[in-house]
Amino acid sequence: MSSGHIERKMLRAWNTPGLASIGAFLGIAMATIHQVHHVILDNLPEQSAVVHIFGELFAATAFGAVVLAGISEVRNRLVRLVG
Repeated sequence: MSSGHIERKMLRAWNTPGLASIGAFLGIAMATIHQVHHVILDNLPEQSAVVHIFGELFAATAFGAVVLAGISEVRNRLVRLVG
């Protein structure tokens, strides 16, 4: 720092598969909370409740994984551009 230049920190890449796993688990948690809310309010569809529950569980899991993996990938590409 004596020369007046600010040193750049070495930025490590984020673990995209790991973040996708975390996103999937967050999706599972959110879908479970949502389904518990339906059960508490007695608001489940009478026909095909199993399809409704597992459909939303699958969608939330996939969505959480894709969102966090996408955020990680965009961040890693930006770090490579800047660094």
